[in-house]
Amino acid sequence: MKRYILILIYTCLILAGANVYGQSTCTCECLKPMFDYLIKYNRLYTPETDHITLASLLRDARLAGYDVSYTRCPILRKNINKYFYATSKDSTMAGYTSRIGDCEVNIAASSAINFRNLVSNPCSGTGDKVTYQVSGSSATATLSIGNCYTCTVQASALCYSAVTDTSVNLYTFGLAGNWRPSKSYIYYGNRAETQTTAQVAVRSGGTIADFAPFWQAVNKKWTARQDTTRWIWNSQTTLYNKKGLELETKDPLNRYTAGLYGYQDAMIIAATQNAHYREATYEGFEDYYYGLPACKDEGCSTGRNLDFSGFKSWIVKDTAHTGRYSLRIPGGSVAGISATIVQADTTSMSLSFNTGNNLCTNASTVLKSIRATQNALLPVFSPIAGKQIVVSCWIKEGQKLTGETYVHNRLSIFVKGAAKTDTVAAKPSGAIIEGWQRYEQIVTLPAGSTMLSIYLESLNNTTVFLDDLRIHPYNANMRSYVYDPGNLRLMAELDENNYATLFEYDDDGTLVRQKKETERGIKTISESRSALLKE
Repeated sequence: MKRYILILIYTCLILAGANVYGQSTCTCECLKPMFDYLIKYNRLYTPETDHITLASLLRDARLAGYDVSYTRCPILRKNINKYFYATSKDSTMAGYTSRIGDCEVNIAASSAINFRNLVSNPCSGTGDKVTYQVSGSSATATLSIGNCYTCTVQASALCYSAVTDTSVNLYTFGLAGNWRPSKSYIYYGNRAETQTTAQVAVRSGGTIADFAPFWQAVNKKWTARQDTTRWIWNSQTTLYNKKGLELETKDPLNRYTAGLYGYQDAMIIAATQNAHYREATYEGFEDYYYGLPACKDEGCSTGRNLDFSGFKSWIVKDTAHTGRYSLRIPGGSVAGISATIVQADTTSMSLSFNTGNNLCTNASTVLKSIRATQNALLPVFSPIAGKQIVVSCWIKEGQKLTGETYVHNRLSIFVKGAAKTDTVAAKPSGAIIEGWQRYEQIVTLPAGSTMLSIYLESLNNTTVFLDDLRIHPYNANMRSYVYDPGNLRLMAELDENNYATLFEYDDDGTLVRQKKETERGIKTISESRSALLKE
């Protein structure tokens, strides 16, 4: 599962500090009780990624017995719905800075101190600063309001994950609370009647001898106490997507089967046998515009198994090996992608729990937030080191062909290792069919390798088209599928060798023709016509 949120950047005008809000003499009255709470309850170094609003922080301080009020403090009132966070690192230093919405707040110390040990002094007559003593030391510190910012919001191309970059509600994002089948078991045992010549009572015969139930009630709870000699598991699902569709399964022989979904997880676009989900990928460039608003694109993409979003402006319509779209690389340009090579597959998901003091009762600690690691997200394409992979795609050049193969492009594959980077130049494999030529290359990923990169370069100022890119382990078997983005009808099915079977429909959506792509060209393999009788 991937959830991304658009980041907003700010164009800011820096203004003078406390005087911005007409608050040159109220710092002690406004900020002292708030920072006393932050120091006491160890929240002085709240990180920005926690997205703690000032309103929630003041509510917690009031519940803890601190006299804080945003109504009498302009700096708090102006920023009540904005975030509070520290911009200093949690360590011993001579200065501390934080942000209250659009304003900086500083604590300057006379020497390097631990700001967690500060104890505030009573407010003086002027009230424009807060002074502190360090417990058990003669060091002092002073709190004051720094610069404030008048900001305008602009959209940025940067995105952050709402699952891993912030505190996460496991139920909201589907990480918990959804029950899916994990393993399936089958029972092996003999019937009670073992003699084939003996007569059997049809109504009551055929029972299993010494049957052992899978589920048993233990302390009023159903508990799995299967007999492993009788109940044998035959399938396990290891990955689901956010819509509950199976992405990866394995059998008792540790053979994996994986499925890749596209068109906003509505349709399966690739099915692979004998490969992990993360080891195989397919890109036909068909669904980059699927489901988007008619007038403008969304701020953040939903994340893809193999992401060509950086080249989205090069995805063109009506020039394609299959489907509607392909990637058009202008003359003299290069398009490429990179993927991390992992040393082993992992399905573990770890969570970190942030606890704190309970402000309502005398209980010691309560849960404040939960953070998820990157393993909570579905893995993107990341092949496993120590294996061989097959890279296959279809390429077309924009100028007239003068020989039996294309020569104005270069498909390069780089495998980065600990000591060196291996480079492989992919070669054409097969004849040119309707202007498209298949490229296929076997690549070895040595143990310890860390990065796989694939680049297609246009040579001699020639426009080059790329379509139906597939990568999977050498001993795996992949079939991929292409749909019409308008009505989701199946337009093509690509076989184990990346050759397509094409499907054509009439105006009523009835399949009328199937064509097969072969080394000798595209051949019609079936055709049918139908009509309704008119009275």
